[in-house]
Amino acid sequence: MSLIEGRGFRPWLAASTVSVFGDSLTFFAIGWAAAGFGADAASLVLTVEGIPLAVLVLAGGVLADRIGIRRTMAACDAAMVLVMAAFAVGAIGGAELWMLVAVGALSGTLQALRRPAEGVFPRLFGTGDLDRRMALVASAHQIARTAGPAAGGFLIGLGGLPLTAGLDAATFALVLTALLLVRPPHEPAPKPSEGSVWRSLVDAARAARHTAGVVPVLVAVTGLAVTVLPLVMLTLPLAGRERGWTAAETGLVSGAWVAGGLVMTLIVARRGAPRAPVAVAGPVVAAAGVGVLALFTEVWAGVLAIGLVGAGTTMLTTYLFPVYVTRTPPEMLARFSSLIQLAQTGPVLIATPLLGAAAGVDVRLALVVIGALLLATVPAAIRVAKLPNPIPQRV
Repeated sequence: MSLIEGRGFRPWLAASTVSVFGDSLTFFAIGWAAAGFGADAASLVLTVEGIPLAVLVLAGGVLADRIGIRRTMAACDAAMVLVMAAFAVGAIGGAELWMLVAVGALSGTLQALRRPAEGVFPRLFGTGDLDRRMALVASAHQIARTAGPAAGGFLIGLGGLPLTAGLDAATFALVLTALLLVRPPHEPAPKPSEGSVWRSLVDAARAARHTAGVVPVLVAVTGLAVTVLPLVMLTLPLAGRERGWTAAETGLVSGAWVAGGLVMTLIVARRGAPRAPVAVAGPVVAAAGVGVLALFTEVWAGVLAIGLVGAGTTMLTTYLFPVYVTRTPPEMLARFSSLIQLAQTGPVLIATPLLGAAAGVDVRLALVVIGALLLATVPAAIRVAKLPNPIPQRV
């Protein structure tokens, strides 16, 4: 089944992209409101949203395999409609800090339960053109995430948190409606009786260990996660301050990561996943970008460097993710998805303070460590590339 013929895929993609946009603008508005209470308050709101993503994502995989992928997504979206609608009403008279914390915690929890199902949802429309389909989802959602904060800043001036939260509730209602109407042709039947949650996770871990290519993908994704996210979110701002860049200049450099990745995902959505040698070269390109950032202090060099990081990492991930999803057993789709979600979020909690300590000594030291870790993902990527037909032929 081709990308164009996938029944219901395009309506769901359109609705989910609108929902991502609504979520992005709302949480920019929440972060802005939290910053009004001070730096500690803003950090608290960010933390209470991030912790559930690492702690509960495995449970989300078990839940989706047991009650159904589409049903899990719909239930989480319905809950978010209620959360955002209640927040919109409660914020009419002004949002207290406890309200921002509560919304962050609830949103993080529901995202953790939903993400494993959402990560494999494109496969339910068939494995043919899966690489293009996943890249199309990634690029559409990335554009929405990029546009959301700008729109959030504008809407805060018009109606504040009640307006942004109300719009977010409406976008969740839209994607919920799409999920209720769409019937993916390859949706596996839920399996509600599989013993305890722990047993289900152990079974998935064992299956992952014995499925060719899965462990190397997880290793490579972990390597990218512990380098790229701390680079953009922590090391880059520290480098900007050290080099005398303004906030606007540092933001421009940071945005180059999104731009570089978006260019690559759009190419993949059009032409398919990169060939194995190109994909394996991705971490090398990203490491070269980190090297440019370490050697040159000008803003233009920072834009070029971070753009290379975004493009290089996406060269590899747009190859790895379809391989991983394609090789997942149908009865364990969401649990395998939760493993790769954990690989993207859990190690970052450990790597960020360590790289922060290195950057506190010398920003260039942190950049050297990041570049070395990026190159360390190459052997795992090569193992995946050596698999026979890692990405199936399109039909």
